[in-house]
Formats: sequence, C-alpha cells, structure tokens
Amino acid sequence: MKQRSTTVRALIDPKKKENVSKILRRMGINHSEAINIFYSLIEEYQGFPFDLKLPVNGEKKDLNPDLISHLKHSVKRNYRLGELLAK
Repeated sequence: MKQRSTTVRALIDPKKKENVSKILRRMGINHSEAINIFYSLIEEYQGFPFDLKLPVNGEKKDLNPDLISHLKHSVKRNYRLGELLAK
C-alpha cells in the first residue's frame, strides 16, 4: 500500500513562523500546503525555484544581513549533520 503522506520537521524561529503564518492565512493556505508547494517546485526545477547566489565582489546592498547569517549557520549545521550520518 502506498503511503499517502509523511512528516517533515523543521526548526523555525518563532517570530518568523508567526510572521509567515499571517501571510499564509491571507493567502488561504496552511504551512503544510506551503511546504508541499515548495517541494513540488524543487522537484520540478530539480533545485531551488529561485537563484541562491552570493553578491558579486562582496557587494552587500539589498541583502538582509540576518538572512545571510542564517543561511551560513544552516549550511554549517547541515554539513556537520551530513558528516555524522556518513560515518
């Protein structure tokens, strides 16, 4: 029998979750639907459905420093997790 769904867990900053919840409510969707949309786009594009790139020549205008910090922290944490799982 084919499994209909599975669980995905993520640690999210509480304030960010609250802010996104308000946006999703206005859009008429919940977190699960948003995640399913995102996953479908990743599957369709065979990667993120948008460009993720560092600024050219160290240029940081238009970039939120908190976002850059969060992304760097996530990459380091997930890299360490990958190393542990590979053992």
